[in-house]
Amino acid sequence: MTGLTLQDRAVIVTGAGNGIGRATALLCAAHGAPVAVVDRDGPSAKRVAAELDASGAAAIAIEADVSDETAVDNVVRRATAELGPLYGIVNNAGLIVTKPLAETTVAEWEKVMAVNARGAFLGCRAAVREFLSTDTAGAIVNIGSISATVGLAGQPAYCASKGAVLQLSRQIAVDYSRHGIRCNVVSPGSVTTAVLDDYLSGQDKPDAAREDIIAAHPIGRLAQPAEIAAAVYFALSPEASFLTGANIAADGGYTAQ
Repeated sequence: MTGLTLQDRAVIVTGAGNGIGRATALLCAAHGAPVAVVDRDGPSAKRVAAELDASGAAAIAIEADVSDETAVDNVVRRATAELGPLYGIVNNAGLIVTKPLAETTVAEWEKVMAVNARGAFLGCRAAVREFLSTDTAGAIVNIGSISATVGLAGQPAYCASKGAVLQLSRQIAVDYSRHGIRCNVVSPGSVTTAVLDDYLSGQDKPDAAREDIIAAHPIGRLAQPAEIAAAVYFALSPEASFLTGANIAADGGYTAQ
């Protein structure tokens, strides 16, 4: 089974300075992958890369804004130069603005779409170009959300951005499967991350809002980042060789209702 791990297969993880991204980077490294830890917060990226280094894994920290085309292309170039041939990318970086549609500004809409949707597009495009140029059967995992398939109150920009990520991923699977390139989505429910904290901070009664969110999940609790990372790892790994164009709902039963 050693051939089905990520041993010596370089992986890029964006938004890896905390939360799901950090948990994913740690798990990939534990399975032998050299990891490029990418985050717009440079110190956070360095802290996670240092964690991986301390565990004996190969890792580099890259400060980058995933909405910037040049920055994303440079991430791939640096990762391949320092870690070896690229095997996979996890497009995890994201943000949320919590406002009703009537109160959402164009600037807020564009900020969310730039990071969540354009960021995923740029990461996918840079990775696909690299896979094609090296004839690599690579893997892409995009972090979606339950909001890609159900409407959530007060999240017009976020819902739209994650819907775009889901459809982009399906389209990539259709176009590039014949090249051995797989693209899947992992769509979490509510996870104990900074994104959830941002959402709750915009509520009139954050504690009550948190309890309402928990109650909406049949499993009766919030997810931990490591639980989502486990789904990401599977979709990324060679063990999921027949999985492409899929939306893995790691949502505690939320969308089963």
